[in-house]
Amino acid sequence: MSVQISAYIQDDVKKKLEDYSTSHGMKKGFLIENAIEYYLQALYELPSNIVLPSSISINSTTYEKIKELESSEPTEKLKELVN
Repeated sequence: MSVQISAYIQDDVKKKLEDYSTSHGMKKGFLIENAIEYYLQALYELPSNIVLPSSISINSTTYEKIKELESSEPTEKLKELVN
């Protein structure tokens, strides 16, 4: 048995879904059902600190700190790690 569900999604997510669906010849309902099933399986099987959100929100203070770090030179420890 299948049921219809309704949800509001962002315009860019809808566009990505439509583009993928069209280019791969898949029905949107099939993609959505599989995506939900995959995500729920990950939530059940993986530790909670492994599943990361697809986006995060930060405040202006954090944004400024990130901008400062982005423009600074890498530390010696970071250089050692990369090498």
